[in-house]
Amino acid sequence: MKAKLGFLLLLLPALGLIAGFLTALTSVLVMSVVDSSGALSLESYRSFLGDERYMTILLQSVWIAFYVTVICLVLGYPIAIAMSRSSRTVASLITLALAIQFFSIYVVKMYGWMLILGNNGVINRMLLGSGIVSSPVKFMYNELGVAIGLLAAALPLMVFPINAVLQTISLRYEEAALSLGAGRLRALLTITLPLSVPGILSGVILTFVFCFAAYLTPGLLGGGFFKMIGNVIYEQAVTRFNYSFAAAAAVITLVISLFAIVGLNKASQAFAGGRQ
Repeated sequence: MKAKLGFLLLLLPALGLIAGFLTALTSVLVMSVVDSSGALSLESYRSFLGDERYMTILLQSVWIAFYVTVICLVLGYPIAIAMSRSSRTVASLITLALAIQFFSIYVVKMYGWMLILGNNGVINRMLLGSGIVSSPVKFMYNELGVAIGLLAAALPLMVFPINAVLQTISLRYEEAALSLGAGRLRALLTITLPLSVPGILSGVILTFVFCFAAYLTPGLLGGGFFKMIGNVIYEQAVTRFNYSFAAAAAVITLVISLFAIVGLNKASQAFAGGRQ
């Protein structure tokens, strides 16, 4: 009886969160299919999908989320390998650095990058001081600045899932491959990398969705000159009070995210089936 009561007490917060999420999601879905008079209408979807400017922003949001995810994977996998293969002290220091970077206040973190990337920032001072450039390089208020900010913010989302899977892979597999004459690179590519695919896919999904729906990073480092779909939704809902249009844009963003998640899950299942 006490066990059941304890289980119910643990279940209630989860049910509350699920109910809150479903309520918010339903509200957005309903809002997206009504016009200003409250009548059912798909005009907001037609306006969004028929506007070249918004479609361009949507596609560039997908594109920047895609290549930032790829760069995070290229940079994050070696870091995860280092965490899983190094001593406990080194692994703890790497984890601490990533955790501080990820959990620090987002606005403060982005302002820090503004101080680094700005015309009078650290990088431009070094470039100007060394004579490499004669005028400040524009790192901010464009796609490059937004990509750098997203990369820095999303890197832990790639590293942690991969590291969690690597921790479960026994080193004996690599040792067996090495004892049979395989080099370290071949052992990594043929043993460790395929076994860590679930962690890679988890990291890819988290990173892509995080970058695709980003609002604050393009808002600060894009400065209004480079927008992503999150900025469009905010602008329509908060500035123009066009809630139906904002809801339609949010639903389209959600559908694309779900397609990406389902597609990667299908790829994961196909990969696992192919290896059996």
